Amino acid sequence: MARQFGKAGKTLSRKLWRVALVLLGFGFLAWFLVKLLVPWAGFLALPVAVFLVGKLLQDKEVERAVVANARGYLGEARVGQVLAGLPSTWRVFHDVDLGGENADHVVVGPPGVFNVEVKNYTGKIQATPKGLWIRGERRDDLVRQAWRQAHKLRELLGVEVEPLLVFVGGELEGRQVGRLPVLRPEEVVPYLKGLPSRLGFAEAQRVAQVLERKVR
Repeated sequence: MARQFGKAGKTLSRKLWRVALVLLGFGFLAWFLVKLLVPWAGFLALPVAVFLVGKLLQDKEVERAVVANARGYLGEARVGQVLAGLPSTWRVFHDVDLGGENADHVVVGPPGVFNVEVKNYTGKIQATPKGLWIRGERRDDLVRQAWRQAHKLRELLGVEVEPLLVFVGGELEGRQVGRLPVLRPEEVVPYLKGLPSRLGFAEAQRVAQVLERKVR
């Protein structure tokens, strides 16, 4: 089993907790105001609070944020579990701080250093040599994100970093966009283990020490 540092999906987990606390605070405020302003109807305070929180959750922006963060967290947690299955000579760093954004998973092993960007979508996903489409919409922004993070990691670590784009949900067709591998979770470990060794032990140790300081 690979050595792991940090917790998969920690940043998204924090965002979900913040949303939950805001909703809880909103519900408590509604309950308190009903109790304070309409004391004779205090028995309605809890139902009113629950109703208002439910209405807030129906707001499109709130619902979109909750669903996106929840799906993202589940996706990162799933891939984190998969990466734990790498051999003990590998190291997996979850939620690596890149300054303004985070890398979902950074993997260090004999074949090198890999930035594993995770996405959790529904519907048809098409990875072609000329671009990426999700439900018919071109999404090359996801490809650029994976490469941007790989470049940031290369500047931080002083070694080449290969990006991987992993889709947890949806129906994936194709396995590459340009030079970017696009994989399902169950394909990640076989892909990595099948690569030739090219990173020395001392260099891997140095890279790991830098990454440890960047785990959120």
